[in-house]
Amino acid sequence: MADMCGGAMWERVMSALRKYRPLQAHLERRGGRPEMLSFEDIEDIIGKPLPESAVKHRSFWANDNLENGHARAWTRAGYRVAYLDREQKVVRFERTR
Repeated sequence: MADMCGGAMWERVMSALRKYRPLQAHLERRGGRPEMLSFEDIEDIIGKPLPESAVKHRSFWANDNLENGHARAWTRAGYRVAYLDREQKVVRFERTR
């Protein structure tokens, strides 16, 4: 049973990584330049809607939330969330390295 649970969790992580891979690629192409994106921009980039938690929970955008594919996408690209306004639905990514 533990293997099944671990396998299901692994598949969930891999699915999230695939979902947000286009965001990672987009940020990698920025060449280190900061970028302000609306939530709609991000949805256009990934080709799917963001989950409700992106609007409801500030923790969705936490830079240390590496168990989730969305945070891994920007951290692997060398970026961090530097500014977030959930009411205006915008996020600013800045280079970390």
